[in-house]
Amino acid sequence: MNRSEWHIYTGKIPHSEKGDYWVSFESDPDLKKTKNNIYGRCLPCIRNLYHQLKEGRREITLGNAFNCWKITAVVKGIDECLSLLNEFEKRFPSGHVFGKFGSGRPASERKVVVFHTEDEGERDRIKEALEACLPDVDRDGKILVSRACGVLYDDILGDWRKWQPVSPVISPESRGPLLERIKRLLYRSTM
Repeated sequence: MNRSEWHIYTGKIPHSEKGDYWVSFESDPDLKKTKNNIYGRCLPCIRNLYHQLKEGRREITLGNAFNCWKITAVVKGIDECLSLLNEFEKRFPSGHVFGKFGSGRPASERKVVVFHTEDEGERDRIKEALEACLPDVDRDGKILVSRACGVLYDDILGDWRKWQPVSPVISPESRGPLLERIKRLLYRSTM
């Protein structure tokens, strides 16, 4: 594929006064990886965590979560999200990229572009590319790297840098609230 054929495609951007929505993007026009991951990787991973927590395990077997990376660029707004994707597309037109942009928090003053990867080499490539692009889009922006869905795993396992394929539960008191949060998330996923 030559450089002019490589693009980042986005899903439909909804009109929302609150701004609490996510839009998928991918270098495949049909967003195949994104669609396949929702039910083939993400939901099974969340269910796996839920069942282990419900069983009261003292250690969590991470499975796919251990090789799941998120490289996040925090920017001013949706316009900057789109500008960052455009800059990335122009300067680094290779490989298969996918992720989402926006925010799930209506009160958030910032938006994010989240690239997903399933290996460390790709994680590092995306991070370096974003570090090169971000200053041209938002000088106050920042890049964050995390493993798995930090909003689910961090409270129970702590800092992702210390995780192992099987990681001890370091905050058992977080189990109940996390089970409720995951239950609501899984319920919404069936709608």
